[in-house]
Amino acid sequence: MTVLRCAPLLFYYGWSQSVRCPTAGVVPLVDEYKHLRGGYESSARFYDLFAENDDIPFYTELAMQYGSPVLDLAAGTGRVAIPLVRAGFEVTALEKSQSMLSVFRSKHKSLPTDARERLQVIKGDMTSFHLGQRFSLVLIPASFGHAMTTDEQLSLLSCVREHLRPEGVFVLDLFPGGAMPEHAVFEEGPVTLSDGTKVYRRGVIDCDLVRQILTLRETFTVVPPGRQKSEGTTIEEVSGAAILFNREVDLLIRMSRLRVRGEYGGFDGRPYTPECGRRILLLAPK
Repeated sequence: MTVLRCAPLLFYYGWSQSVRCPTAGVVPLVDEYKHLRGGYESSARFYDLFAENDDIPFYTELAMQYGSPVLDLAAGTGRVAIPLVRAGFEVTALEKSQSMLSVFRSKHKSLPTDARERLQVIKGDMTSFHLGQRFSLVLIPASFGHAMTTDEQLSLLSCVREHLRPEGVFVLDLFPGGAMPEHAVFEEGPVTLSDGTKVYRRGVIDCDLVRQILTLRETFTVVPPGRQKSEGTTIEEVSGAAILFNREVDLLIRMSRLRVRGEYGGFDGRPYTPECGRRILLLAPK
């Protein structure tokens, strides 16, 4: 059976000339992905324990090249924004999850005064925002797929373009659909907290390549000091992301009146090839 990966975009772009890019904030009458949008609402306090930070030097170098202000979309717990602020840059961070924001704002309060004043934390949706400011650098680390529909993706890119300075750059960090396994399981930990509590993380990834949806089921096991893992408390999370193929992404970019200024296959600056598990695009307004 032949699967037409880009059918939604072909409808928008080629098969109906009367259709225009959606306005920000457009949502379907029935949200079929509602059950996958929860994110880390029950486990945000553990997010940083298992996060990979190999992208921070890459973003810091770009910030040095393009300067302030920086906009961090889907900023989470401030994993990227806070190191940038500590490095001297002005950052606006946008995040929708209340649990993530609670962790982020706690970190914000603990910053030195000068760094704290360079950081603005805003609750908002990355697919629909109007900040009244343009930025030299816009980031969305590993989170573009959480815009799960074509409408949301186009709306996000439209918002980004509206907020970019003419000489600014948007860093689009993607996991190419062609490199994703249909099923994967991972286990991490334990990570030991300052009070001796141990935290384990287990995840199951299922990729529906026909519907182009990734489902991630995570279990966090929290073990008090002196106890065995079997005696720990478990927290279950289910989240999802769109699976995006390269031609689809290229068409989204074209429709959003953005152009590619650079393309990498990793945060070490390697050139992108179809075998890479990451596709990092530097985009600028046309």
